[in-house]
Amino acid sequence: MQPVVMAIDAGTGSCRCLLFNLKGEEVASASAEWTHPAAPGAAGGFDFDTNANGRLLDSVIKRCLASYGGTPGDIKAISSTSMREGVVLYDKAGEVLWACPNIDARASVEAEALVQEGLADLIFDTAGDWVSITTPARLKWLEAHRPDILERTVKFGMISDWAATRLTGEYFTEPSAGSSTALFDLSSRTWSHDLFGRLGLDIAITPTVVESGSPVGAVTAAAAERTGLLAGTPVIAGGGDTQLGLLGLKRGRFDATLFGGSFWQMTTLLDHPLVDPARGPRTLCHAAPGLWMVEGIGFLSGLSLRWFRDAFWQAEVSAAAKSGISPFSLMEKSAQNIPPGANGVTAVMASVMQSDGWTQAPPTLLGFDFNRPEQTGRAAATRAIMEAAAYAAGEHLKMLERLSGNIFPQIVFSGGASQGSLWPKIVADVLGRPVVIPNNSESTSVGCAMLAAVGAGLFSNLDDAGAMASGPRQQIEPDLRHTAAYEDLSQKWLRLNDAMIGLGESGLATPMWRPAGARRKKSLLAAGH
Repeated sequence: MQPVVMAIDAGTGSCRCLLFNLKGEEVASASAEWTHPAAPGAAGGFDFDTNANGRLLDSVIKRCLASYGGTPGDIKAISSTSMREGVVLYDKAGEVLWACPNIDARASVEAEALVQEGLADLIFDTAGDWVSITTPARLKWLEAHRPDILERTVKFGMISDWAATRLTGEYFTEPSAGSSTALFDLSSRTWSHDLFGRLGLDIAITPTVVESGSPVGAVTAAAAERTGLLAGTPVIAGGGDTQLGLLGLKRGRFDATLFGGSFWQMTTLLDHPLVDPARGPRTLCHAAPGLWMVEGIGFLSGLSLRWFRDAFWQAEVSAAAKSGISPFSLMEKSAQNIPPGANGVTAVMASVMQSDGWTQAPPTLLGFDFNRPEQTGRAAATRAIMEAAAYAAGEHLKMLERLSGNIFPQIVFSGGASQGSLWPKIVADVLGRPVVIPNNSESTSVGCAMLAAVGAGLFSNLDDAGAMASGPRQQIEPDLRHTAAYEDLSQKWLRLNDAMIGLGESGLATPMWRPAGARRKKSLLAAGH
């Protein structure tokens, strides 16, 4: 059999395992959805259950191997990717003491203290991100509420690192996911001794930093027994999901790329670590040396449609499962003939990114007309949710253009949301520029597989491994008549978003998410969006 490499993806809403050949073609896969339980007694907190999720990940690896026509010996290397920001703490025996996913925001008091002390600005200027859901405030929360855990911690790592540590027993991180701790010095692409000193934290608990694509260990006998993998299979440092998604695409190095997963990220690369002085988008290290990534994030933009599916399309979900049809395709078909503006129905879901004050509006659908149920029902609401995600992406694109000084004539759109026909068309119309769809929606997993292949010596470098990357499948042109309409509609959406955030802050409605250490509320319109 031809050699293959394995990509393990621990995402926000699911875990997946995929096998790719050296042409970048998927030859086997398996996946399972997971959720993150609220942390008892910790307002805003969410736990990452490494026991349950570890078992789920093992089962996904087993199912992937079972669906593969070859043997585990064909797998020449394994790499891993995940959501950023999520962190895992270990004791001296290698047991997990504590773990949280990216959305954990329990450390509100500690984050606010960092803001008041002026350390939040120092962290942003040094590490590129705010203190809301990053490691400084979380470690301070543990210091205050669970000092027993912090005292027993000998190492920590990211969730992508955890997936590899479970296979190898080795502790490490790499710059793309590691920088999402907000404890990195972006310029040097490693831990900031200055930040650890200012925060009074012990830098000894940090893992070694290696560049993505570096060998970090091999599958142990115990991991082989759990998963069905071959003991001794090389494990290679992977990285953060968005950065690896950029690796997995054949694109211009400094193009703008939109990833449509559970979260939507509008991204571009820079050859220097540029940090936004207005505290809008954030900056992280890229997975390739000498490059950095700036991104504006649509908070749960993709997951909002999954919620709508589960809440209002239950019968179709059941029927689709029996027939093998995606329920999302049924939803999209229903919304296909709804015009721009969704017949007056508007969704307020993800808010525009403002790193230092990123409260998410209470999820809202409004504009229903009781006299027009067929025109303002589920189909219109489906389109409205899609439009809301595109509006936020458009605002993030404007941010990237202002910050970088570049104008992006087209956008690459990857991820699950890019695979239908309607959502990419809405994005093209809202942005008013062509949208390029790759021939493989799994660009993050492809990027992860590329790193595995480089680390195993199957390619000499990432440029050569670009042979595995996904090229363009189609280009969707905007309808400029729709673009003109969306210019007004997006401004209406911004005003509604502002109003709903205000209702959330007044206590009359519950925000979808309130970040720790939110310094201030900024009007999106007043900020120049």
